[in-house]
Amino acid sequence: MTKKIMICLDLTEMDQALMRYARHLCEVLNTIEEAVFVHNIKFDYPEEAESLMEELDRPLSELISEEINEKARQHFESESTPASWSVEVTNEAYTAQALAGLASQKNIGLVVCGKKISYRGTGRVAEKILRLSSFKGDLLTVPETAPHRMERLLVPVDFSPHSVKALALANKIASGPAAKITCQHVYTIPMHYFPFIPVQGFRKSMEEQARKDFDKFRKELPEELRGIPCEFTYSKDRTIAQTVYDFAINNNEDLIIIGSRGRSGLPAALLGSTAIQLMQFDFHVPLLVVR
Repeated sequence: MTKKIMICLDLTEMDQALMRYARHLCEVLNTIEEAVFVHNIKFDYPEEAESLMEELDRPLSELISEEINEKARQHFESESTPASWSVEVTNEAYTAQALAGLASQKNIGLVVCGKKISYRGTGRVAEKILRLSSFKGDLLTVPETAPHRMERLLVPVDFSPHSVKALALANKIASGPAAKITCQHVYTIPMHYFPFIPVQGFRKSMEEQARKDFDKFRKELPEELRGIPCEFTYSKDRTIAQTVYDFAINNNEDLIIIGSRGRSGLPAALLGSTAIQLMQFDFHVPLLVVR
């Protein structure tokens, strides 16, 4: 389990929600030793910004660092929060690259980003980070309305090695007496075969094959993961991401944990993956992408 997490702040209302969730993470995952809060200074019009910064009595990075430190003290200066914390302020043209570079430099295992539902801003930095081949850590997107619970965890699986990683991490995260981990395998018939294949008969055979594949997959899992149940879902005319989304909402899941690569082994950036698609949905369940 990771010892260092990095929380990406943008100086909006989202920061307070992220700090609260980061503290919750540190309390649940008692292996976290350090939380690094980071903001990248970036202006849409850098030429105009230079004249504005000349009027400041101190560097902008110092002023921002002070503000973040003050907010962090409200959440992390407590005996119940075992992790130490620090603040980093960068000034790079490309925020996603700056954050990924800092994560690599500081050996960060988990990067936490906001997922904006109603707050202002795009909240697209997480997606940009995940698409960078240089980024090697895990990535967690947190909506401002995310529940502070990790009892119901959903792990979409395609029986690949990355599915094993996602399940193992879920097993370490699940907390509370009511903790429940559920696998979900989504099977589908490619749209271009619909005119030629009798869907009902083929659907049944696909589910039977998926169950056989899961039985083989389960036998190769570590013993502590073999008892995790699996739901088999037919996607019909929806994408895998939409099917996972529906299942998560209908079953009140607290967290979705998914691998960044599928059976092919290709990175998410090349696949237009389920993880990327889930990030683009406006819903209130945190998403943890495992590298």
